[in-house]
Amino acid sequence: MKYKINEFSKMTAIPKSTLRYYDREGLLIPSLRDQENGYRYYDEADFTLANQLTLLRNSDFSISEIKEVLNGIEEEGDLAYYLLEKKAFILEEIQEKERLMKKIDQMITVGEIDACEQKYRIEPHTKSAQRVITRRCTCPFDEMGPEVDHLYQAAKEAVVGELFTSQRELLDEKIQYEIALPVRQFIESKQVKNEIFPEMTGIRTLHYGDYQEIGQAYKVLIDHVEQHRLETDFSFINTFIKGSGKKFKGNQAKYVTEIFLPIKSFI
Repeated sequence: MKYKINEFSKMTAIPKSTLRYYDREGLLIPSLRDQENGYRYYDEADFTLANQLTLLRNSDFSISEIKEVLNGIEEEGDLAYYLLEKKAFILEEIQEKERLMKKIDQMITVGEIDACEQKYRIEPHTKSAQRVITRRCTCPFDEMGPEVDHLYQAAKEAVVGELFTSQRELLDEKIQYEIALPVRQFIESKQVKNEIFPEMTGIRTLHYGDYQEIGQAYKVLIDHVEQHRLETDFSFINTFIKGSGKKFKGNQAKYVTEIFLPIKSFI
């Protein structure tokens, strides 16, 4: 399977500008480049490498360190040795680096978690038209708390469904989320916008677990679109069936998120 850079960016949560930088640095070179137009195409091996890059960057490895690690990895288990070495370096640094030490501890067990990769079931689905109130932001899922609070405070007892987000890519390659809350009536408030969310037909799947791994669900839907030659603009809609509370996150392993992808037509 070959993926265009915009598809690959959504699957990996790596901005297109960063993917181009990784290409220039020789860290993540696309498996195929169209010689006529210069378009980059990525494959499954690139997807695995992208996840390793994200893991290492989140663990505070520099670009030069990442190059050394990737050159030294011959099999999956080798990565843990480099992570353990990095932990030893952090232990020698000052107290404010302790946050990074905890992150390394978590990353060492990623290989065990991957072995229990969840299975995604794709099914056709139609979202009915509904009245909603909305707010917009460019923050990640786990930083939407204040925006969500505004919606619930405005809606009060008028809530009639689960919170969901739709997304679009801005010119600066940031993702803008429209956070929507279904309500039974028009809401008088300067803090929110009243809209009628239109009926949409598409495909959906359920993601179980925290939001950091949600790219796997995007990948499954993108693969389905490519395999069945469907037309879509990849504007994913995420409905939080079970997720974080207003104050406490709870057990993130038990979060349930519906990922819906509107389909325009067959190509």
